[in-house]
Amino acid sequence: MSAMKLNLFAAWVSFALVLLSVVCLGGFLVAAGSGQGGWAVIAGSLCVVALAGAMALYGGTVRHDHRLHHETPHLF
Repeated sequence: MSAMKLNLFAAWVSFALVLLSVVCLGGFLVAAGSGQGGWAVIAGSLCVVALAGAMALYGGTVRHDHRLHHETPHLF
C-alpha cells in the first residue's frame, strides 16, 4: 500500500471514529440522564475506545510518516 493510500485510510478512519465517539457521547448523556446505568456504561466505554482508537491510528501514522520523511495525513 502506498504512503498516500495509507494516509487517506488513516485520516478517514480516524474521522469516522471521532464521529462515532460524538454519537456515543450523546448516547451516554441521554442514558445517564434517564437513569439507565447499563446503557450509559456501554455508550461511555464505546466513546472512550473510539477516541483512543482514532488517536492511536492517526498518531501512529504521523509517527510512521515522520520516520520516513513523508507528508503527514490529511483529508484535503
